[in-house]
Amino acid sequence: MVRIISTTNEEIDRQLGGGLPLPSLILIEGEHGSGKSVIAALFTYGMLSAGMRVLMISESNIREYIDKMKAITYNFSIHFLKKRLIMLPLHVYGAKWSKEHAKYLLPIISRYINANADKFDAVVIDSISLLTMYAEEEAILDFITRCKNLVTNGISIVLTAHPSSINENIGSKLRSASDCYIRLKSVNVAGRDVKSVEIVKILGSMGQVNSQFSAEVSSIFGLKIVPIAMANA
Repeated sequence: MVRIISTTNEEIDRQLGGGLPLPSLILIEGEHGSGKSVIAALFTYGMLSAGMRVLMISESNIREYIDKMKAITYNFSIHFLKKRLIMLPLHVYGAKWSKEHAKYLLPIISRYINANADKFDAVVIDSISLLTMYAEEEAILDFITRCKNLVTNGISIVLTAHPSSINENIGSKLRSASDCYIRLKSVNVAGRDVKSVEIVKILGSMGQVNSQFSAEVSSIFGLKIVPIAMANA
């Protein structure tokens, strides 16, 4: 059964047609610096605020991630201390990774998620690019299938991805499998740097979805909608 939760940002909720429909497989795709991590953090904050338990798998270490997100108003400290937010950093201090080691990352993470699925309500991977870079195609397809099975069992999955990190065939399958697909771009409008957010699809929304809008990252509001007139000013 689909339920709608607030992202805690009313402006973004309106763009999504009323909030975030869960459980869902959510794919957030964009180039480096396009705002993928910010959108993922907003969705994570919304899920935690709704009482959900979240497993966050990040390229950043725990302190770095919490400090970085706190700087843009998403304070995960209390959720982390209360163990509602479980963090699993992909980079281990002092560890040396080779291509041979890296190709096993995705299968290991996939098995870990399945073995511990009763301990959380959502999984956020920011980003999947590191996991898929050297993974075999069969392992990536297996991961997508496992994600869909988790969603069927009520667990939401949020993935961020760099479009060039996955071959087009796999990327197409992942986009097709997603319940919500958001594409981001960094654009400059009249000398102002903004994020272009395109909601390619979102299944289960309860209202009208705004398929494209502009936003910027704010230390006060987190992600702030930029009206077209203002972006062009």
